[in-house]
Amino acid sequence: MSSTAASTEDGCKPKKLTQPPVKVACTSCRASRTRCDGQKPVCQNCMVRGKECRYLKSNRGGPRVSRKKAMLAEEQRRRAANSNGVNGQTVPADVDWSSLVLSSETLHDELIGSMVAPGAGLLDLDNESHSDEIFDSIFPDMPKSDHSSDVPDSNMQFTPYNPVIRHYQDNESILNAYYIFIHPYFPILPPPPMILEVDDPGSESKGFQPLSPLAMALLAILVLIPHPDDLFSDSDESVFQRRQEAHAYSQMAIGSIESESELLESATNPATALESSRPCIQREALHPYVPPELEGLLAYLVLSVYEYAQRGNLAKMRNRASQAYDAAVSLGLNDTSSLALDEYTEARRRAWWMTYTVAMQCAIVAGTPPMITADVTNFRTPFPIITSDPDAWFFFLEAQQIICQCTQYSGALKKAFEAGMGPNGLVGQKSALDKEIDTILYRHSVQPVDGPLVSATDFEEQTLAKSLRAQAQIKLNSARIKLHRYNAFQDLPLFTRKHCDLEPADPTAPRQLGCSCHSVSPTVTPESSHSGKNSISPVDSDPMPKLTSEIPFNDLAAAKTCMKAALAIGRAFEVLPYPNPMQLTPPVYGPSMLSVTSMNSAPRTMPAFACCAMQSCYTLLTLCYRSLERQCVYQRSVATDKGLEGLYAGISRVLAALQNYSMAFEALNGMTQQVEEALDAVKGAK
Repeated sequence: MSSTAASTEDGCKPKKLTQPPVKVACTSCRASRTRCDGQKPVCQNCMVRGKECRYLKSNRGGPRVSRKKAMLAEEQRRRAANSNGVNGQTVPADVDWSSLVLSSETLHDELIGSMVAPGAGLLDLDNESHSDEIFDSIFPDMPKSDHSSDVPDSNMQFTPYNPVIRHYQDNESILNAYYIFIHPYFPILPPPPMILEVDDPGSESKGFQPLSPLAMALLAILVLIPHPDDLFSDSDESVFQRRQEAHAYSQMAIGSIESESELLESATNPATALESSRPCIQREALHPYVPPELEGLLAYLVLSVYEYAQRGNLAKMRNRASQAYDAAVSLGLNDTSSLALDEYTEARRRAWWMTYTVAMQCAIVAGTPPMITADVTNFRTPFPIITSDPDAWFFFLEAQQIICQCTQYSGALKKAFEAGMGPNGLVGQKSALDKEIDTILYRHSVQPVDGPLVSATDFEEQTLAKSLRAQAQIKLNSARIKLHRYNAFQDLPLFTRKHCDLEPADPTAPRQLGCSCHSVSPTVTPESSHSGKNSISPVDSDPMPKLTSEIPFNDLAAAKTCMKAALAIGRAFEVLPYPNPMQLTPPVYGPSMLSVTSMNSAPRTMPAFACCAMQSCYTLLTLCYRSLERQCVYQRSVATDKGLEGLYAGISRVLAALQNYSMAFEALNGMTQQVEEALDAVKGAK
């Protein structure tokens, strides 16, 4: 991510620079408004982009001639004079000064260009060239240093930077990449049918064109992952190229699905097309244990997440999910209880329940009613199976059901307040959902111990089970925050943009922290006054600032519940597995690099719970604000500072997950930047 300290469009406090700006930037970086590293003779940006790197001196005053050319001409005249004096010849005085006058193009580059660059043409006393002139004017008799090393070599060859994009040469390599980068988080396929190999994407397509719509949809995700050989994967050129490639694959996948659903009779004899079921195109499936008719459905599921995480298009996300649901129902996947077990059984089960998951996810992120019923017991398709952890899928699907129901509750609560009604009519629903979360967490509190790996592919399914459990923890704790967030904080806006069901703050009136900041705290309602009498035990080990009943929380118990859930989300993100592109021997701790030579860590994919991350950060950042506001009235203490550090640590865990996702998915950059800015503002106010 860029560390440029530019002010945001919405007036937020700019991020702090990790490195101070250089004293002088080259003309190319000034013109493109790119941060220059000040290296001579060629800065890094110019070297990568193959541009000419020049550092200009001031052109104020005097004739508009090229000082460099004038100096060279003067040096030639002086040498010629010395040579002629030795030989007894006269000194010629016919220097062609007209050749030294700047052309209109050069004048624009050297003079006008410096005027529109940062600094607006003002004399920069920190400029290295001006510093030399000042020093020489003060100490004229000092020997001049040799600056020959600062002069660019005219023979230097500039290599233009070309982004390196992932390319896979066959279906097997695409499938291998799917199990490395996508399967641990989005298991639409059965266990891997082969032993996984080290991810080794090519830098050229070499003419390979996938025919499977599922392969095309998977490539729309895979090409977003930086290539291990791309040295500047975060550059605008590389991001743009990956974006274009991904969108091309997504369009190809949609076109492939539509061509497969065409009927031969539709083109030759439309009158009999309604009685026909012969598709125009029949292709070989990508996976040996996935029937070809499932590929279009699975491609829609992948593209639904692509529209959300990469393009930020909730309408198309829901559209793709709806198409997947229609395809699943037409194939009878919602009731497979009467089908005999065969090699496709697990594929059908995973296809249906991932369709259910994506349909619920659309309702969660958009705050709309789900397109299908949320109750998992209404469907007669057995849950998928992971031999090492049979309950992992059930835990995951129960969590998806509950968070969708809690999202519907928070939406109903908001409508009740907008209509001028109280929350009394929803108290029973809130209590029932809260108890259900407790029941699910208790039922799945014990995670099975990893058993011996019977086959070489068991490790991938064990990793999947751990991932499903971590995702379930994230979703359930986010659901808990949705139930108690309003009672705790009255949903006062914090972020300047709308994220999921969090309302945006006014960017023109950022929240100020100071000795009068406690005056902006919400008024305690009669309902909350009763809850506000609660206090936190001094022996409580939670890293929450020790607050009394005088703190302006609507409900202190609700605030503490939200805090515990938010911290649990951060811990769950830490245990969520990372991809293993180098196929390192387990156990693998922390993010793995994309390759042995790459400096980029492997990003997680399919971020279906970014809203959960924002719920967690909202809770912890609001608690930080409230604690700092209270310090305006009460004296700071060691316990309070320790509590704040615990809150900061929780935010950092979630922020690290968002930053990892943002390496591949552009739509999540907005969330990441919002959390970074809010965290910087809170720490700066401390």
